[in-house]
Amino acid sequence: MDSERIKGLIDLLAESDLLELSLTEGDSTIRLFKQAGNARGVEPPAELSPIPPAAPAKAVAATEVKASLYGVLHLTPAAGESPFVAVGDQVKAGQTLAVLEAMKMFHPVKANVPGQIVAILAQSGAEVEAGQALFRLG
Repeated sequence: MDSERIKGLIDLLAESDLLELSLTEGDSTIRLFKQAGNARGVEPPAELSPIPPAAPAKAVAATEVKASLYGVLHLTPAAGESPFVAVGDQVKAGQTLAVLEAMKMFHPVKANVPGQIVAILAQSGAEVEAGQALFRLG
């Protein structure tokens, strides 16, 4: 995704009532966020989290939190509530980052190491596979 396209998305988000915008094209994903109440023309605090090319398996395994089973990913405890975590949050080992719903049962997705959420790699409500990377910690 080129920088002009990203700038256009930032402008689109700034001019809209949306608080979050996520776009995936091919192997690149970008998520933009803004705080409620930003005035038009004031640059919102936006975080870009493009997914870099895959690193060697050893390096990725230490910094990614993966789905333990197939299910539907929920990034919030309940509809209308704040997400468990957001990009930029510091997390502790064992902290719940999301839940997976499988066969009407909810299974917590927990951080395997302490760190900062660098990227959220799947959207809430998405069906995810066992072993699929869900979060990248830095």
